[in-house]
Amino acid sequence: MKTIGIIAAMESEMLAMTEQMKITSVQTFAGLPYYAGTIRDVPVVLCVCGVGKVNAAMHTQILIDRFSPDLIVQNGVAGSLCADVGYFDLVVGRELVYHDMQSWVLRQFEPLAESYAANEKMVKIASETIPDCKIGRIATGDQFISDPDDRMRIAEKTGALCTEMEGCAVAHTATLNGVPFLVLRAISDMADGSATEDFPTFTRKAADRAVAILLELLPKLAV
Repeated sequence: MKTIGIIAAMESEMLAMTEQMKITSVQTFAGLPYYAGTIRDVPVVLCVCGVGKVNAAMHTQILIDRFSPDLIVQNGVAGSLCADVGYFDLVVGRELVYHDMQSWVLRQFEPLAESYAANEKMVKIASETIPDCKIGRIATGDQFISDPDDRMRIAEKTGALCTEMEGCAVAHTATLNGVPFLVLRAISDMADGSATEDFPTFTRKAADRAVAILLELLPKLAV
């Protein structure tokens, strides 16, 4: 059975997961704990990496170097970028992109890329398990988007379904290391003028939905 590395940015995005886990060891790297054990008999390693691309990339690399997972799942919440993606919808990232880097930089300087493709087998498993999920592009940047103009700009630039702050950094790091990955995001806000007000209210419910879906997916992803 495969070992699955699971990484999230915030405690609220992982709390329901750790409550389901049989923990066999806890190790600290770069100041943060990594929990190894099993969930529903699936070997897993969990890490709450902190918000932002640097934290996500650093702790994804540590996860790979120290625990050698067969695949990595990054889950959490996100802001919607389109009318078809509403509160608590689950977005499965078929590909991940950065929205806060210039396109010519991504094209010109290795090992950057304009997009990072998720493992298609994992995307297929997710789509079959979650019939109402939205599958498409997810945009990542070091900004909490709460302005309608920023929302429109990112949507037009990337064509993404939602925006968040870690997914593409996880995808980037996993890709460079040859580790399959999947990014799951539940919508907690609409990334517009109401985001600051909505986020505290809806983030936990969205995070719990993302975790509930991941718990259902784990045995299928680990085969």
